[in-house]
Amino acid sequence: MRQSAFLDGAPVGFAVFDRRMRVLYANTAFATVHDLPPYDHTGRTVDELLPPGHLAAVKPGIAEVLRTGTVHRDVETRVQADNTTKHLLLNRFPLCDNDDEVVAAVVTVQDLTRTHASAELEGLRLQAWWTDRLDRAQQAGGTGSWELDLRGGTVTWSANLCRIAGVSRSPENLQDVLDLVHDDDREVVRAHFEALRTNTPATEVEFRLCRPDGRMAVVASIGETVTDDTGSVVALRGMYVDRTARRAAEADARAAVVRANAVQSQLEDERRVVLRLQRAMLPPAMPQVAGVELAAGYQPADGVAGVGGDFYDAFTLPDGRLAVAVGDVVGHDLEAAVTMGRIRSAIRAYAVHDPLPDRVLGKLNRLVCLSDDLSMTTVFYGVYTPWNGSFRYANAGHPHPLLVRDGAARLMPHRHGVITGVSRDARYLSFETSLQPDDLLLCYTDGLVEHCDGGIDIDAGVEKLCRAVTSPHLPDRLGDLVPSVIRAVGPESGRDDICVLALRRTGAASTCHRARQWHDQGQDEVR
Repeated sequence: MRQSAFLDGAPVGFAVFDRRMRVLYANTAFATVHDLPPYDHTGRTVDELLPPGHLAAVKPGIAEVLRTGTVHRDVETRVQADNTTKHLLLNRFPLCDNDDEVVAAVVTVQDLTRTHASAELEGLRLQAWWTDRLDRAQQAGGTGSWELDLRGGTVTWSANLCRIAGVSRSPENLQDVLDLVHDDDREVVRAHFEALRTNTPATEVEFRLCRPDGRMAVVASIGETVTDDTGSVVALRGMYVDRTARRAAEADARAAVVRANAVQSQLEDERRVVLRLQRAMLPPAMPQVAGVELAAGYQPADGVAGVGGDFYDAFTLPDGRLAVAVGDVVGHDLEAAVTMGRIRSAIRAYAVHDPLPDRVLGKLNRLVCLSDDLSMTTVFYGVYTPWNGSFRYANAGHPHPLLVRDGAARLMPHRHGVITGVSRDARYLSFETSLQPDDLLLCYTDGLVEHCDGGIDIDAGVEKLCRAVTSPHLPDRLGDLVPSVIRAVGPESGRDDICVLALRRTGAASTCHRARQWHDQGQDEVR
């Protein structure tokens, strides 16, 4: 057979075998596949030409083509020779004479070794790329994957699962995994794997892993079964979710709640003690004076301290007149409550000696200014004469009382004196008015009309108070009216202390000579 220049230069191996499997022609590419020059191929049999590794892959196919005339297209095969593996793509087809008898077999061969190697390298590169991306995703999500081969008993953990457990490499088997589990959780984990192994529906299980560095990792495991073509369970696989940080945060939150509750309980205990102290400093009952109805209400602040320096007082003077006072010590703490008690006691002492309002407040101001342990205090103080309805009063920086007459409410017209404790030289003026039968005098602290949290200033609060005390639905008895007014005007939350003192003239009382004499002497001193 004459050689063809075209076939000699073809990039694909080409050879022709006769019926005795002798090489009639082989081009250069075919010879290169077998590492022999082309001239060494002609006349040789397949057995003489091909190494054993190639022979087993090529000879049976040639024999079948020569025997049956079958065409073999694109047959991929691997051959082993000289410790190397080659990937070959074979095509085999018959050559026939004029009578359609097979006289030879044509074999083309293409060496795909380099192509396969490149593909394998690319596959490895892609596998490494996806493995890296998976690892990063697991690190970001705090997860790790695992697999248990039930046929060989081997365990495979992802790199991030190893990080979560604090180990340098994957455990080799299930027992190694159980050895990392906390003693108290081991049976739960064992039952979880057993349920998966028997294809029993298994829920998520949470347990603790004891890391080699002494720390504890809390993980939740979810898993599924892997079956073969027959439906038999051959492997288990799943994922661990790292819940260590979440459980630590929850534990910290629970501990913080416990600490907060303990502190709150302690504050409540202290607040109750201070409230008892504060209430003990207020008058236990209103004095009984003929022709006068008295009532008072006190509502403590709802802040952290819960106590302050608001106070009220009402007491009879030696001549039968009635002294009333409402005040507010600057501050909201135990110190303010103690100051309140001392201020109230001082007012009583000064009033018994000389009850004129301007003189009482003047002495009180000097006391506060000279005492480092007393705080500035607003005070409204007045003296009511039951036998003629006269009411003399003075004010040291305190909100104006309300006078309710014939269904209308108005502020008492007077000028403020300065708050006590500001200046030793401060002077206070006395004012006098006359209360008619059924007139109501309402004295209060600023906590009733000034709502800091609700955006209501003191003027708006006073207007609200005026509407409340003139409402036709209020109860007649002062003991019921005072708490009703506090509920209607005071803020629901975020409030200051509230003190309210109400005085109503109900009629004239009998007089006594000593009371009139004392009263007339006081009037002469004013003139």
